[in-house]
Amino acid sequence: MIDGNAAPGLGAPHELPMDLSVVLPVYNERDNLVPLLDEIAAAIGRMHKRFEIIAVDDGSRDGSDAVLRQAAAERPYLKVIFFRRNAGQSAAFDAGFQAATGALVVTMDADRQNDPADIPLLVGKLNEGFDLVTGWRKNRQDGLLLRKIPSRIANFFIRKLTGAEVHDLGCSLKIYRKELTDELRLYGEMHRFISVLADGMGARVGEVVVNHRPRVTGRSKYGIFRTFKVMLDMTTIWFMRRYQTKPIYVFGGLGALMVLAGFVLSAFVLYEKLVDGAWVHRNPLFLIAVTCSLMGVQSIGTGILAELIVRAHFESQKKTAYAIASRAGFPPEG
Repeated sequence: MIDGNAAPGLGAPHELPMDLSVVLPVYNERDNLVPLLDEIAAAIGRMHKRFEIIAVDDGSRDGSDAVLRQAAAERPYLKVIFFRRNAGQSAAFDAGFQAATGALVVTMDADRQNDPADIPLLVGKLNEGFDLVTGWRKNRQDGLLLRKIPSRIANFFIRKLTGAEVHDLGCSLKIYRKELTDELRLYGEMHRFISVLADGMGARVGEVVVNHRPRVTGRSKYGIFRTFKVMLDMTTIWFMRRYQTKPIYVFGGLGALMVLAGFVLSAFVLYEKLVDGAWVHRNPLFLIAVTCSLMGVQSIGTGILAELIVRAHFESQKKTAYAIASRAGFPPEG
């Protein structure tokens, strides 16, 4: 059963819901696409699952779009979304998530370094009771200096700051329950932090060692400068994870410290004036005290505004700051 839409014995296309959706972001991977699509189809076909592959062309300029159009004409299980311009991997994942119809959603890179043969392994791990299972490229087939070392440093700091227990946050090979992808909204470069975001949403996150293969053709899209972007994004994730619903704790706490510092410095300046007769306008501590006080008041004001924005965000969209896993004893809805 390799055809994801019209498998023998399953009737017309889309008559039954999909078991698996594979989301595949594509950016300048022309020579990798056809072999990868066939590998994915073979791996899932052996599982006897109804499936679809959703390839998201992220503004490729090497002819990948033409390859995908031809492949979609020959493979009923393939669906393709074409971006007008390069929007980034997070946007490609988000578009794929919105289009996916499978009960389970798999993501992977299009460079053939992720091994489709690991998909059954991910499914088995997910069935142990997880909402998301991420791959761990324990034996990573990439350059040591430009890829492995920066990745290990970034993963170390992210684990320390967020409390995440995942070893390889950058691995694109993951499997999700559809309920989770329906809740995820990805912006900027947040695809690297999906495991952290999911954990913050209360999802059960698992990890399994997967095969990682050397790149056969094409060029890597990542470089050493990606590490700096990760560090900046990490600040956003840290704030969202800990203070998304209580920003006053950050801004108000910082403001209170600044006001306190201003008060202490002002008292010391007054002491010097009264005891030593020091001129205030010649004392730099006086200017520092005034600056600290003003910054403190502004920070507290920012915290209050942030609190109002958070409340408007949740209430206007009828969102809650919590997630309900299940219900019991309630009458049926609708």
